[in-house]
Amino acid sequence: MSKTVREIALAMGTSAADMIKEKQRIRDEIKRQNIAVNKSGNKFVIDDGDVQKIIDALQDKTIEDESKTNEEKEELLRKIEELKARNDKLEEDNRSKTEEINRISSNKDEEIKRLNKKIEKYADDFKDLNDKQMQLNNQQQQLQAKILEQTKQLNDSQQQLLDSAEKSSKLQDKVDKMENASLWQRITRKFE
Repeated sequence: MSKTVREIALAMGTSAADMIKEKQRIRDEIKRQNIAVNKSGNKFVIDDGDVQKIIDALQDKTIEDESKTNEEKEELLRKIEELKARNDKLEEDNRSKTEEINRISSNKDEEIKRLNKKIEKYADDFKDLNDKQMQLNNQQQQLQAKILEQTKQLNDSQQQLLDSAEKSSKLQDKVDKMENASLWQRITRKFE
């Protein structure tokens, strides 16, 4: 008895969802093996001897495909395990590097705090020094003002002394003239 492509697919246990795909595989196998197809009414049928050849070939291919698929799965699983191992190593390296970075960062933070304290101390010292410098400048200005005042007073005193000396010299000249004047000049008080 002969079978159609659909009947061969059903004999192989094909589900309704995979029916179209399986029928195409059967047609491809018929062409590959160059199997003669007969027409019975409006259906194309294949002899039972050829049906068995088709089923055996397709089952062998299915087993071979499944074997390849299993090998590929095993290869993928092996690669996944390798990747997991590498990932674990990378995570460990990352963890140790993160700890090292945190330690270095902590040391740097401590160093920065220490340097900031030094800078603050220098800033305070500089402020104190600047305040003292301003006080010294103020004292220097006050001293310069006193020196100018005293220099002015000294110049005024010198001028007064010069004026007094000039007056004294004039008086001395008058006294000398009076002492050297004649009696007549003394009486008339004309000494010149």
